[in-house]
Amino acid sequence: MTGFAKFALQVQKVRAAIRKKGKEAKRERHAVLPSTPSPWDLPVEIQIRIFAYCGIVDFHPLRLVCKAFYQLLTSNEHEIVRQYLRLRRHGTLPSPIDDDRIYTRNPADDVVLLSDLFPPSKSARGGHLYTFKYLHGLRRRQMLCSRLCYYLADRILDRFIHTEPAVMKASFPSKRNERNALVKRGIASIWFHLAPLMYAHRNKLSLARSTDFSRYYTLYFLESYASARREHTNMLVQKYEAGKLPVPFPLEIRQRMYRELQTRILQQPPFTNTAALVATHHCMHLLVSYIRYTMNSEVQVETDDSWISSLLTLAPFVRIVEFFSAEIGDGGSQRTQRKDFMYNFYNDMTMYQKDHMNSVVFARAPAQNLHSSVEDIWFAAAEAELRARNAIPHDVEHVWVWNGIPIVFGCPHCHRTRGWQA
Repeated sequence: MTGFAKFALQVQKVRAAIRKKGKEAKRERHAVLPSTPSPWDLPVEIQIRIFAYCGIVDFHPLRLVCKAFYQLLTSNEHEIVRQYLRLRRHGTLPSPIDDDRIYTRNPADDVVLLSDLFPPSKSARGGHLYTFKYLHGLRRRQMLCSRLCYYLADRILDRFIHTEPAVMKASFPSKRNERNALVKRGIASIWFHLAPLMYAHRNKLSLARSTDFSRYYTLYFLESYASARREHTNMLVQKYEAGKLPVPFPLEIRQRMYRELQTRILQQPPFTNTAALVATHHCMHLLVSYIRYTMNSEVQVETDDSWISSLLTLAPFVRIVEFFSAEIGDGGSQRTQRKDFMYNFYNDMTMYQKDHMNSVVFARAPAQNLHSSVEDIWFAAAEAELRARNAIPHDVEHVWVWNGIPIVFGCPHCHRTRGWQA
């Protein structure tokens, strides 16, 4: 063999070795990394149960502790979340609400009602998506409802103080610090009525008597109504693309469609229970009346409140909380908070107006005209449903504060009773 032939043979061997090494490296890159052993040296099932006892806010920091924790939490997220819910739901998982369901006022049980009202999304492969994001969503809803109830309680006491100065002067000490302490106690009493899941009271309530949970039902209605409008619009777009919708719907037909969507929601649980429907009706009255009061607390004039319709329907629920927080000045500069609220609310409106799907199937109309008035959101549909169930008139709700001073929560269709109308 000549020298050149030997050299060519060596080159071929080198090329073969390089190709072999490249293939091995490629296989290594695509290979699944072996699971890192747990620092506890325990079976995975026990580790999942341990993590399920953690709080919702703990999962993300735990992922950052070490590689073993990250891999364990990531690969077993579904089972950890299911176990978390089972522990806090007394062995059950989220399921549709019915009139026979029993809930408690135990603050640890708020996840039971919330997870039934807002179950996890369905997976394309079947089953549900139990994720840490879902748990954070439940916690966020609970915190938003709690904050809103506190802000409403603050506004109620503020209005009581301004409209009943004689009662305040005659009933309470002249010292400012003592009066402030009594006002705080009154706010706490109303807050506890609006958000009973925030304090421990262990008697069980069937859905038929669970009027105190209406604050979550209010959130449920607003989110369900927004979701129903999106689904309805998607369905109309499909018809339009199939040539079954030749012209966009005018505003009048659109408003009638939205009214039918609301009625459909009210004819499904939890609103099939009349007591829950009445309590939520009172809550909506309270919410809208104090949005109006907050804007016009000094001068009682007739104003255009079409923007309230947009706040309830086109903006997320957090924007309502931001509105009250900004007006109260909770947690910072009131001017800055108002500016942030207006900026965020403007962005909500802009995003809606730029939504191409609405412009395809509906005739162009200003956002504030989608509902002719605030009455078109909940109230008209709810009152029609209450009349159909012979639930008009009905009883009011009482909160007793300050040596038996009754504060009344209700609506124009309640039985007349003694007390200060919130």
